Amino acid sequence: MFQKVFVLGSLNLISFSNGIVFGQTACVISSLQKREEGIELTDTQISLIASMLVLMNIFGYGLGAYIADKFGRRWAFIISSLLIVINWIVLYRAAEFYAFLLSRVIGGTAAGALWKLVIFVTAEYTSSKTRAFFLNMTTTVAPAIGAALIHVVGNVLHWRTVTLISMIPSVIGAVIPYFWVESPHWLASRGKFEECQTAFRKLHGNTTNSERELHLLIKMESAKLNNAIEMNSEPKFRRLLIAFKRKYFWELLVMSIFMHAYIAAGSKLVFTSLAMVMLEDITGTSDVLLFTLLVDSFMIIGSCISLVLIRKTSLRTLLFSTGFAANVVIVIFSFCFYFRNGQTYYNWINVSLLALFFILVNSGPYPLLDAIFSEMFPLEIKLYIFFISGVVLTAFLSLTVFLFPYIVNAMGYHGLFLMNAGIMTISLGYMWVKWPETKGRTLQEIEVYFKANNFDVEEVLSKEQTMNLII
Repeated sequence: MFQKVFVLGSLNLISFSNGIVFGQTACVISSLQKREEGIELTDTQISLIASMLVLMNIFGYGLGAYIADKFGRRWAFIISSLLIVINWIVLYRAAEFYAFLLSRVIGGTAAGALWKLVIFVTAEYTSSKTRAFFLNMTTTVAPAIGAALIHVVGNVLHWRTVTLISMIPSVIGAVIPYFWVESPHWLASRGKFEECQTAFRKLHGNTTNSERELHLLIKMESAKLNNAIEMNSEPKFRRLLIAFKRKYFWELLVMSIFMHAYIAAGSKLVFTSLAMVMLEDITGTSDVLLFTLLVDSFMIIGSCISLVLIRKTSLRTLLFSTGFAANVVIVIFSFCFYFRNGQTYYNWINVSLLALFFILVNSGPYPLLDAIFSEMFPLEIKLYIFFISGVVLTAFLSLTVFLFPYIVNAMGYHGLFLMNAGIMTISLGYMWVKWPETKGRTLQEIEVYFKANNFDVEEVLSKEQTMNLII
């Protein structure tokens, strides 16, 4: 069990570091817009620097998928974290546009790989009963704390000093994965079943529930490998081609697009990357430390609330109750911002509504959508499938960051958030229809459900007509 605590603690540190990567962008962009240090860049160049971090996530998805599949989960984290360190070194020495851009290219590639790996690998190192809880910690709580801390530090210290501080968790994150137990799910997908059993028991012990989960994992993966041999489809590329021909693949891909649309419209990344810029515009003052503390604190509070709610309620109940409530709050914010009168108390009302919105989306939709991403794709090709759907996500997120100043100039913040509320409502409506309750289900049970419309792994594998669907 020590190995499980060690791995999950390490994943939280890496996610904390990833939150710093995105949060520190706000410090750099704010400085560049004020032309500090005599660095003269156009608005287009600054927008490109801000959006490049997200745009390069696409290459990170591909890089992370290849390394994690070929060499194992440990080396994928080690290499990606080393790239983050290189990103900080380049950024610290940057004084021209191309140097800033290079740091964003390297950092975006590495951050994209780490973000995807944390989502999928956390699910592989946890049990079915605690998966959603620990995923919330690694994908929502830890990066929120990292981004919030760097926002506060960035208000006090120069961004180059912040860059040096940011390097510390990245260096640690590049070292500790070397000492992990390899993911039992990766070992099983490679046919290394004895090593899989040893690793699984080091992580989860020998309880009745863990032994059942181990049995399902080995049975499912051995059946898929046997099917792949019979159909001459062992290479990953051939398995992907077979998946392209299956109805479940396209259903999951369409669902992921709606989920990506919600994440982009939720404006979390925009706020994380451009917090100081947004709050200066919304409040009309450059002294936004207290406003930043309020919103960042509420984002962390929302993430912590979800740790409790995930253990108490079903995933569907939590997702849709908080999701639709957040939509109502952001619509109210849009109207309040439109009718603002410039008084200090009204600024606090608007910022408080924005903070309440982030409490709600961080207590339900954001952590749960990450949990759903970790569950919905088949083990042997999930990293590659997410690379495909991740292109859509990155396009959405890059556009939200790059077009952010232009949309605000054209529509105002009230128009921007009102439009986002509509997109989020449509996305939640689609999820309401398509996503089943998965709390307490193993990854194998969820996989066979989407392939054969049945959660019973034993039954699906015992019938020839459904057995052929699992590859």
